[in-house]
Amino acid sequence: MTKERWAQAGITIEFLIVVRTLSEFFRLKHVHGTNFSTAAAALYVGGALIAACSCWIAVSFYFFRRYTLSAWIALVTVPILVVYKIAVIGW
Repeated sequence: MTKERWAQAGITIEFLIVVRTLSEFFRLKHVHGTNFSTAAAALYVGGALIAACSCWIAVSFYFFRRYTLSAWIALVTVPILVVYKIAVIGW
């Protein structure tokens, strides 16, 4: 695989992370039913912002043909989000 393909794969994974994180709102709403509050979903907004910003940065580097840096940003984002989930949201 070329560096460009790695960057494309990383950007795609980051986008899917954004979609998955934002869909957690609907899962929580379904699970909690009428007891659902925005506070329950607020913790996931931080994770969505981290994923969205890193995706934006990776896409920006991709457009400037910095494929290696774009792929590394995508690679580093995953452990950052795992640490965020464990530290802020809980396991």
